[in-house]
Amino acid sequence: MRQFSPNPDLLQAISSFGKSPFRVTILRDRYIELYPTNKNKNDVRRWIYSYMRTFVKHEFLMDVTQKQDKAAHYQATEMLHDTVKPKSKENNHVRYVEFFNHTEFQKRLSARQHDILISLGATEELESLKTEFPELAPRIDQQLDAFKDQNVRTLGKIKALEALLVQP
Repeated sequence: MRQFSPNPDLLQAISSFGKSPFRVTILRDRYIELYPTNKNKNDVRRWIYSYMRTFVKHEFLMDVTQKQDKAAHYQATEMLHDTVKPKSKENNHVRYVEFFNHTEFQKRLSARQHDILISLGATEELESLKTEFPELAPRIDQQLDAFKDQNVRTLGKIKALEALLVQP
């Protein structure tokens, strides 16, 4: 899975609004003002809009659209302002990496937990089949052993991911 890496110029343009809500078209104009480009305004607006959902998902922006608004309104969060603050570039990069690695670890943990539940269901079913069909016991035992080995490995992966997520 590709790691999300926001455009730093776009983050800078968004942070220039401070805590004020803005629309994509206003952000587009601010971006063009700060970073002149030879692209037409419509292409720049589309490009900016393609980031909006992702910024909201990663909590860089809040969607503050009211019912009476015709267009979506967004507002920068503290996370975005903290990210854009003029600190050492290395520190910012470390924060990006930590944030997105944490998200990736959570996704992997969720996937491994899902895997273990599926394997547990398969193990229970095989044990049930073993009692119903004792003549198939040797074949079923092979499958059970394979699932149990797989469960042990998956539990080890879960333990490792949980340990990484607990670390500050």
